[in-house]
Parts: sequence; structure tokens; C-alpha cells
Amino acid sequence: MSMVAEASVRHWSVAFRAVEEGHRLLALRNVDAAVFWAPDGTAPATYRIGTGFGEVKAKFVQPGEMIPEGDD
Repeated sequence: MSMVAEASVRHWSVAFRAVEEGHRLLALRNVDAAVFWAPDGTAPATYRIGTGFGEVKAKFVQPGEMIPEGDD
């Protein structure tokens, strides 16, 4: 449980730094999901993009497209 708590704190702090850099946070879901408004198609620099350890996947959605809860 302490590992989940630590991951959650890290998730919040990385998202907060992205907001401080000017990105608009729309939703902060579980430890592995954050939704940002990125009209220029670039992910916040506070996140390491990829599929390896410590990296996150970037998923870009077209205007009008919906992402159901839990479909990350």
C-alpha cells in the first residue's frame, strides 16, 4: 500500500509541475493516467514518453472524440 501511495504522490507532483509550466490539466485519474489539453499535440515535458519503466504512453485524441473512464 505504501508503494501505491508513493506512486500517487509522484503522479500528482509531475502533473502539478506540468500545470506550473502552463499546461491545462483536465483530469488526473489513477496512478497511471493524466489528461491534458494539448492543442499543439505535444505532451508536457515533465513526463517521459515511452513504454519503458518510468515512462508514460501519450495518447492524442481528436476534437469531439471521447475517452471512456478506464479506457486508458
